Amino acid sequence: MSTVSALLSPQFIILPMRATDRSSAVQELLTPLEEQHIIDSSQECLESILKRERRMSTGVGKGIALPHGLSKSVKEVALVMGISPDGIDFKAVDGALCHIFILLLSPEQQPDKHLKLLGRITKLLSDGSLRSALVETSTPGEVLEILRKWETEGEDAPI
Repeated sequence: MSTVSALLSPQFIILPMRATDRSSAVQELLTPLEEQHIIDSSQECLESILKRERRMSTGVGKGIALPHGLSKSVKEVALVMGISPDGIDFKAVDGALCHIFILLLSPEQQPDKHLKLLGRITKLLSDGSLRSALVETSTPGEVLEILRKWETEGEDAPI
């Protein structure tokens, strides 16, 4: 398996996000997956993720939200990143607005891979300097460049 940056491409990085609330943020993150025919049903994915959000917010704090889920609508792991310079209230555990969003969808039969990826993303975004650098970017290319640099310098082993 790859690094986080290898799972992303410019078409799956939304910068800046236009959403203003949790539901519209998830919908916006699902849009490129639907447009590229990565998911079979954006509605099924949206319902799955929002159901998960009702149990416990994936706004993990420090300006990060990781909406995620296992879905029968996806055949391979799908990752979309969004950056909201203004921030969105995602009901984060620390009450702060979220600026960095990573939506992760995995096939239902790959829960272990899904959990490993969540762990990798969480570890990567635990670096405050990385979070600041990401929020200050202006293009998807810059986002990828920064992620690759951090993963290489941190000697982040592939998943």
